Amino acid sequence: MGQGRRERDGTRMIRSVLSLRPPQERIEEVLDVYRDEEILQFSLDNSRAVASEISVATDGSGEVLVTALWPDLAAYQEWLDHPRRQRQRLVDILDGVVIGSARLFEVDHAVRKD
Repeated sequence: MGQGRRERDGTRMIRSVLSLRPPQERIEEVLDVYRDEEILQFSLDNSRAVASEISVATDGSGEVLVTALWPDLAAYQEWLDHPRRQRQRLVDILDGVVIGSARLFEVDHAVRKD
């Protein structure tokens, strides 16, 4: 992979992308669990995540993406190992749902509007 810009300590930030494909009639239920149980906020409060989002495809495919930005690979692994990461209600709703494997991307560089 190209050199790109690295963080001050020499590591690259990581973007995690998890794809879920619940049936159309269950999309809102999945989103409700994320909202009601504040899963994204919990991940920010209990990990070194920098930001996270949950998004629904606008093309009607029903794909739901859960993405997060991490300072490095170790931070993402710490989140995977967190003992309270799994939510039973979400596990129950996702039973039988197509869940893609989480993909990780190194962030080469980014810009933001303040």
